[in-house]
Amino acid sequence: MKDRLWLVLCGCFFAVLAWASWHWLGDTITLAMLLVLILGYAVDNFQLRRQVRGLLAEREQRERKGALQRLMASLLAIRKKKGRD
Repeated sequence: MKDRLWLVLCGCFFAVLAWASWHWLGDTITLAMLLVLILGYAVDNFQLRRQVRGLLAEREQRERKGALQRLMASLLAIRKKKGRD
């Protein structure tokens, strides 16, 4: 019950805040909100690209390590085979 009351109070507060911004600031608030959203999306995009680059580099490093281990295993197998012949 307490959570519902807080939810309703917060909803009313932000509804009044939204109405006041549109009523007194009009077009200015529209431009300001647009700029804030675009800036937020740009920052988020930059962070995601950096994270993806890091993940791709880790994957490539793991693949190289796995390929090197397979190569070493095959070379050792060839060496053992030559030792038997």
